[in-house]
Amino acid sequence: MDLSVPAVTLAALLLGTARATGFVLLAPPFNSRTVPGPAKAAFALALSLLLSTQIAPTLPEPTAGFLVVAAVTEVIIGAALGFVVQVLFQAVQMAGDLIDVTGGFSLQPAYDPLSMTQNSSVGRLHYLLAITLLFTSGGHLLIVKGFATSYVGLPVGGDVPTDQIAAVLVTAFSMMFLAALQIAGPMVAVLLLADVALALLSRAAPALNIFAFGFPLKILLTLTMLGLTFPLLPPRWTVCSSRPHAPWSPPERMRR
Repeated sequence: MDLSVPAVTLAALLLGTARATGFVLLAPPFNSRTVPGPAKAAFALALSLLLSTQIAPTLPEPTAGFLVVAAVTEVIIGAALGFVVQVLFQAVQMAGDLIDVTGGFSLQPAYDPLSMTQNSSVGRLHYLLAITLLFTSGGHLLIVKGFATSYVGLPVGGDVPTDQIAAVLVTAFSMMFLAALQIAGPMVAVLLLADVALALLSRAAPALNIFAFGFPLKILLTLTMLGLTFPLLPPRWTVCSSRPHAPWSPPERMRR
């Protein structure tokens, strides 16, 4: 028995895989180096299989030139979507980096096993907390849903709004810096007030060696404030979807 697959279906699978590959390579948490390459490829292929029925009806008759141009365009679109998601996570890490600079933790960088690089300690802590909250709240499903919704605004083979790229980049980076300042602002303000207090103390008592206990005091203050912010993190069942039959919804006894 011969199995025949329409050319439009194969083209939809190819173009869907192209966009999903660009998205998975840049979007956290799927872009981590700890995720093997075959796993990323399988995830991209799974996304394209699920969305191929949505892509196929909008495709024209596939030709070789159309497939080449559309595949390159889809990779660029997927990478752009992943970059926007990465910018949001970079805002959290940038907030931690600001706390590192003012708290004195930037003098000793830490090794990050996820990105295989050395970064500041508090910055990596904030990034790992963001990843943890993402999975516990089902946010990774929202990211996948957002990727699937991208085919509504940017269908395969449609026109790419190149005139809006600059505005989107400016908005994304402005949101990143604003979110980083909003997250790290209170702690940075307290640490700057601590510096002012130490400066006044050094003027009032010049015989004291401020540098001998200034850094340990700021580190202790930073760790204390970080410990006080952990109980303020949203619990799992308040971030999750409010639907009663959601797979990540907590049991009734946990809500009590």
